[in-house]
Order: sequence, then structure tokens, then C-alpha cells
Amino acid sequence: MRAAAAAAVVLLLAGCGASPAMQVRHDPVVKVGAIVSRTGVYAKLGKDMETAMRLYLDAHDGMLGGRPARLLVADDSGSPDQGRQQARRLVSGEGVSVVTGLVASPVAVEVVREVAGTPVVIANAGADELGGPGVFRVSFTNREQGQAAGRYAARSHGRVRVVAMASDYSGGVQTLDGFAEGYGAEPLKRVLTPFGGATDLGPYLGRIPADAQLLYAFYAGAEAVSFARTYKQLGYDRKVELLACQQLTDEDVMAAVGADGEGTTSVGLYSPALANPANTAFVARWRAATRRDPSTVAVQGWDAMRLIDLAVSEGGAESGDLTRALGRVREVDSPRGTFRLDPVTHSPVQTWYALRYEDGVNRVIATIPPTG
Repeated sequence: MRAAAAAAVVLLLAGCGASPAMQVRHDPVVKVGAIVSRTGVYAKLGKDMETAMRLYLDAHDGMLGGRPARLLVADDSGSPDQGRQQARRLVSGEGVSVVTGLVASPVAVEVVREVAGTPVVIANAGADELGGPGVFRVSFTNREQGQAAGRYAARSHGRVRVVAMASDYSGGVQTLDGFAEGYGAEPLKRVLTPFGGATDLGPYLGRIPADAQLLYAFYAGAEAVSFARTYKQLGYDRKVELLACQQLTDEDVMAAVGADGEGTTSVGLYSPALANPANTAFVARWRAATRRDPSTVAVQGWDAMRLIDLAVSEGGAESGDLTRALGRVREVDSPRGTFRLDPVTHSPVQTWYALRYEDGVNRVIATIPPTG
């Protein structure tokens, strides 16, 4: 009779639809739901992120934490609405035990809200407001990125006349806020361009005061390519020195920009030229698969899988257990150099680098230590 009753309960749950957590509990496969931009302005970034995640699984024989793993990838097209729909499908329909990926901040904000109760490992989006007990980053906050650039600018240039320029959305605005904090003074002017809508950046560059000495700029994806080409072709490289965010000089962007990108200085968290064993192995694997150098987004995609791998090794497999296990991971051995996770914010405490793009490679010219 007990067996019959138990069977009846199982049938009832099957008929009503068991919760994702219950499905995961009885599924030996660790399902990772990756929401990336396969189309839209950040498609190149999404491609690198997905490629790195698949390479990580290949390098670990399809296992995470000693268990078979499956990567389920969904396209957000850079749209918060589509990102939210894909998140709902992955959690409720596919029963994933963790959501990762997330290139753009507006998409990430909606996804985190949608999947409350399922852990999220953010591989890129830097929105400052993202957080909570189930939210973890292997990337950075926008403010942190800007602060690192501001600290470097103050150290290397002193108090000069600075202009800040960015795409007008949370990623750009928050990065410029962080730059002002790190620099110790508000730039004499901010120039914001419509996100995804400025096909000609020439008129916006024309707003830079003639006496400006340094321009800090935040752009990513297709917008970064447009900015870098316009800055050079209109001769602004002869009018004002450029300090770029890491997204503007990432490997994919510079490959598209070509010779116009030579000599650009940026502040970022990764360079393919970093000398450490983890990076040497990662770069070799990436080059063998793609015949080019890895981007920062590629490293972040790799590290997202690494963090999940470490958490599953801690005994986390179900959604609730995985959240707790992610919180127990204190260090991640990364190609960028080992970084630790802040136990409160779940964000990396990491070294930043000043980089100069020369002969097709972002080379380290200075190190910027973490603030915490």
C-alpha cells in the first residue's frame, strides 16, 4: 500500500508538472542555461562567450564537478523582454539548475528578476544594481571598471582636462560615474550617444571642447567598432588622447577596426599576453579552435563555467544547494590571474591592467591593484 501511495504521488506530480528544483534533484545531468546575444549589437560578444563555455566543457570531458553536464543556449538578441522569456523557458521548461551568460546589463536585470530562486552566474553584464543572495559575477561592476580607469588616469596623466563619452544606457552611464570617482574629479564634459541608435558618431565627437587633453570612452560591440574608426578617421587622435574601456579594445573589436586601432590605450581585466599557466593553456586551446586571440568576454565565459564547476564539486547540484555552494567558493583560478569573490557582493576582487594595443595584441603596460 505504501508503494502504491508513493506511485500515486509521483503520477500526480508528473501530471501537474514538478518544479524545476524537483526535476534537477532527480536528474544526474547538471543543466546550465546560458542566455547570450547570438543576434543584435552584441552578437560578436555572445559568440565568444558561447564558444568559451563549450570549450570549457570539452576540456573537462563534458563534466562539471564530476557530473555529466549539458549547456542549453538561448538568444536574447539584446532585448530585455526576450531575455526574460528565454529565462522562463530555461528554468520552467528545461529545468536548468543555474542561469549564466548575460552580455547586456538591461537583459541581465530582467533575467535576475524572472528567475528568482535559481542561481545566476553573470559572465559579463556590469549593472551596479545587480545583486542578491543568488547572484554571482565573474566579470565586474560598471562602476568598478570606471574606477580602475579613473585611478589609472589620475596616476598617469595627473589633473588634466578630461572629457568622458559613452553610449547612453546603464553600462555607459555607470562606468562614467565610476571613472569620475576613481579620477577624483568630474570630467569637464560628458558626451552621451543614443544606445544602439547612433550610426554616425562624428557630430558627437564634435562636442569635445578644443582644449580637452584626455578622452575616456565606453563603447562595446558594434558601437565600439564605429567609435574607434570614427575617432581615428576624423583625426581626433591628433586632437585629444584616448583612454578606452576594455570593451572598446577587445580582440574582436580591434580585428574589425584594423590599423586604426594601433596604439590605443585601455584599462581592462585581461590580456592574452598575460604570463601564467592558466592563460597559456587557455590561449592555446582558444587559438586551436578559432585561429585568433581570446577576448575578455571569452575569458569571462570560461570563468563562469569554472565557477559553476567548483560549486558543483562542493556538492551543489540542486538549485538551492548550488546557490549555497556558489557562496562557498572563495577563489577562482582564471586565465586573467586568480581572483577572489567578495563574500557579500559575490563580485570579483581582481587586478586590473593598463593595456596598449600593439601589433595585434593588448600588451600590459601597468598594473592596477584591486581596491578591496
